[in-house]
Amino acid sequence: MKSTWRKFGGIAIAIVIALGFYAFNTFKAKSDAPEVGECVTVSGSLSDAEVDTDDCGGSDVLYKVVADDGDCDEYELNYTVEVRGTDAVDLCLFYEVEAGDCIKFTDLSSPDDKVECADSKGDKLVAKVLAVDYDDANADCPKGTLEPMSNQSRGATICLGPNA
Repeated sequence: MKSTWRKFGGIAIAIVIALGFYAFNTFKAKSDAPEVGECVTVSGSLSDAEVDTDDCGGSDVLYKVVADDGDCDEYELNYTVEVRGTDAVDLCLFYEVEAGDCIKFTDLSSPDDKVECADSKGDKLVAKVLAVDYDDANADCPKGTLEPMSNQSRGATICLGPNA
């Protein structure tokens, strides 16, 4: 009877240790990822991006984590945080901007950048944020808007115009 308990006891202990190790690694992976609501900076290329948390409203902060389920809107940047070579969290990043900010849109291989409007006047790759409504995906944009970004998933509208 004792040998049976030892055998099953050893198996039970091994299972508990394995589950504890799995839970620890899962928690650790998620804790290393930016959380929904945090603002981030993105550097590098889109195929090898580096995402770092930062204070919202900063001059170089362009994105905010709006979801961690990977179900991103067409205007959101999808970013998968990898921890120790395994997929940990699939983030959706949306623009964290205010009226008056300028965004330099780059090619599909690089993330966009927030730039100084005065330094980039006339640059055709730079758009000025004319208005922002984070509560209405169908908000009206002011005259001069090139194309509104209507984020239906998050209920937000960003109105962009030329930085003339």
